[in-house]
Amino acid sequence: REIDISAEPGADLDGVVAATTKLLRKRHRLQTDDDDDFHIRNQAEFLEMASDALRTFTILLGGIAGISLLVGGIGIMNVMLVTVAERTREIGVRKAIGARDRHILGQFLFESILISGLGGVLGVGLGAAIAGVISWASDDFGTTVEPLSVILALSVSASVGIFFGFYPALRAAWLDPIEALRYE
Repeated sequence: REIDISAEPGADLDGVVAATTKLLRKRHRLQTDDDDDFHIRNQAEFLEMASDALRTFTILLGGIAGISLLVGGIGIMNVMLVTVAERTREIGVRKAIGARDRHILGQFLFESILISGLGGVLGVGLGAAIAGVISWASDDFGTTVEPLSVILALSVSASVGIFFGFYPALRAAWLDPIEALRYE
């Protein structure tokens, strides 16, 4: 006599697996203390494996993105430090005719945000172009660029500019006007 292992939608999956295991052990003539010589997989296991792989992939991409932001931020900081060094006399002249520290700070922070924002706009544009090419080239794989993702990317880009541009801007704002005018 055979065991009915068909399941109705919403049936207890564990019960179906137990019935299938019982049937296979009987057909393979396994004793009670013998190990199973088969393995039953269900869709929940496949879904869990796919979720684990996706989670690992997300963490990996997040790590790569974080390192890229750090490297880009250090690049912005270096560019801004060189800019401050090259424009020391200009900063001295501006301070000598009445510019306050906050004006100098604001100018260099704005320049830093402009550099990182331009990089963010170019990155979003390149990403959207690649997504469009993938959608155009593949009938099976469609891509979309979400407006929220664009806003998030540009916000992170501006934040990187503010964070890594703050030290050079502060350094420029704290320059002594007399020493800055003497600088050659």
